[in-house]
Amino acid sequence: MKPSINSTNLTTASADATRLPGNRFRRMLLLFAAVLFFSTQFAFAGTKEMEATSKLKQALNKEFAGASDVKWYSEDNKTFMAKFNLNARSVTAYFDGEGNLLATRRYIDEQYLPLAVSNKLAKRYPKDVVRWVVEFDSEGSTVYYVTLEGEKTWKVIKAGPNGDLSVYQNMKKV
Repeated sequence: MKPSINSTNLTTASADATRLPGNRFRRMLLLFAAVLFFSTQFAFAGTKEMEATSKLKQALNKEFAGASDVKWYSEDNKTFMAKFNLNARSVTAYFDGEGNLLATRRYIDEQYLPLAVSNKLAKRYPKDVVRWVVEFDSEGSTVYYVTLEGEKTWKVIKAGPNGDLSVYQNMKKV
């Protein structure tokens, strides 16, 4: 026998959720994580795991000695993505077919942000909390994507090493 759901149950559940701020926060965090996960999945929907060529494997070993749990992906057989662990960190590296390193991406702790970035974030967003930091390096240029949680919003801030900040994405909490 299936349990029935009626409007009284939904109203009661909704009222309970608003009375428990911890549960509401957990639901919002779970929703945000789900959106982030699914958007990442759709971004790589055409990307399939593959066996890397010896040239790609040599390039990875040269650039990232000690990389473990390596998985290779490609969407177009022109650009190749290696996901791996290095020094207890998850790293993604992008290569061309000749084994040239194009870019890297990794999560870092807030404490590793350049001082200029940390200071400007603290001044501009004093009430927001840093949740994630992604460091993206391409052609010798490093950019940081900092996810901030505010009382009513989530923001992704794009930051240059010199402290230049711009809002990359802005989301309202539900």
